[in-house]
Amino acid sequence: MYNPGTHRRIALLICDVPADTIREQHGDYTRIFGTLLEESLKPINETHSADSQTTFTLEPFDVRAQVYPKEDEYDAMLITGSASTAHEYEQPGREWMKRLIEYVRVVATEKPRIKIFGICFGHQIIALAMGGTCVRNTRFEVSATKLQLTELGKRVYGVESGVLNIHLMNRDHVPTEPPLFYVLASSSQSPNHGMVLFSHSESPKDALHSNFRLTDIHILTSQGHPEFTESIMHLLLRLRQELLGPELVHDGESRAGNQNDGVAVIGKAIWGVMGVE
Repeated sequence: MYNPGTHRRIALLICDVPADTIREQHGDYTRIFGTLLEESLKPINETHSADSQTTFTLEPFDVRAQVYPKEDEYDAMLITGSASTAHEYEQPGREWMKRLIEYVRVVATEKPRIKIFGICFGHQIIALAMGGTCVRNTRFEVSATKLQLTELGKRVYGVESGVLNIHLMNRDHVPTEPPLFYVLASSSQSPNHGMVLFSHSESPKDALHSNFRLTDIHILTSQGHPEFTESIMHLLLRLRQELLGPELVHDGESRAGNQNDGVAVIGKAIWGVMGVE
């Protein structure tokens, strides 16, 4: 059995670059996602002795420039968000998205050891790669939002209340999940705000009705952004005022400081899927 020990190597598949104002204050996506992983790992490491602390390496790959990792060298890969539209992958100039979809399909089907995480655009790319759908929604979803967890979602995230609080910034969504995937959360506007695929060692029926472990999950996605903070959301809302309109921007600003479970819940679950608990 593969045993990665106490170090994890994670490939970050970068699908966009943060706006200048965000990058100046919060860094690039490697730093932003590195912060998410660091902050969610801290409380886990605090429960372990000094000689069993988990460490990690997060290595960026700009897939827009067709730069990809040698996947066998990594324990997991994480696909970032993007301002690009996932379901327009067939259009001219979007060849990088088409290749990304095919790459994800190959890794997901041929490399079951490698955990795959997708955030927003990454969630949509995984859906398209594995047989789901991605389409334009009727309106944008923004800022800190209360999502309703499914019964499986409550168990994956360890949230008995059934409510997940997460920052959103999306108009596209995944109305139909791929075969064998299970939805974890939904909003009033989108039926799928995250999903999981269990590994071959855990049949879907057993996973839903037994005490599965997070390590039984092969793929975990989130339409929301666990890496976003209140500051990042305020900056995004200001940058996209014309696109979003004043009413939605004002509403988003009023909720940006609300509870955010990105680190404590989703970040923790990402580590759990990688066997770090």
